Amino acid sequence: MDNTVGSPLSLSKGDPVTTKIKNQNDFVLSSHYTPTALLEKTRNIPEYITGYVDGEGCFTVTFNKKIKANLGWELRPSFSVSQNENRRQVLDIIKKYFGCGYIRRDYADKTVKFEIRNHNDLIKKVIPHFEQFFFLSKKQKDFKLFKQICFIVDKNKHLQKEGFINIIQLAYQMNGSGKRKRTKEEIIHSLR
Repeated sequence: MDNTVGSPLSLSKGDPVTTKIKNQNDFVLSSHYTPTALLEKTRNIPEYITGYVDGEGCFTVTFNKKIKANLGWELRPSFSVSQNENRRQVLDIIKKYFGCGYIRRDYADKTVKFEIRNHNDLIKKVIPHFEQFFFLSKKQKDFKLFKQICFIVDKNKHLQKEGFINIIQLAYQMNGSGKRKRTKEEIIHSLR
């Protein structure tokens, strides 16, 4: 399993929380190591993850036009956490904890992002975690809306126009400061 995101960042194999930052000549500029065993003994990792996600995470639903989709649109719920490359070890801890998802480079804001899009993983791993270790901020509202959306999708109600519109209405209540390419009215009016 390759734990690298690509140059200049690489992780030593075997320990998900060792971060090495290299220059173009493969020279190690800095390195940070936190033993996994020490973390698990001294920290409450589930609560740490919730607190971390409260500040750096996001629950979103994206809508993309898709000709082959039943209603002409595809929707995709996802959970993600972003961080600067030199602090990637936190994302590795989160990925190890959930046992799913992937880490990728986000060129738009020069960060790395841990993301879970798989519906079963959202239902069976992400939602139960945040039900047990809930948020203390307004992110709890976004999570509850996200959870509703995931359960609508789980019942395949998103394949019907009424269910899809319900999801749009819920999704546009989430992440008030976020940017959307299209208005909810534009999507609703273009549904087949």
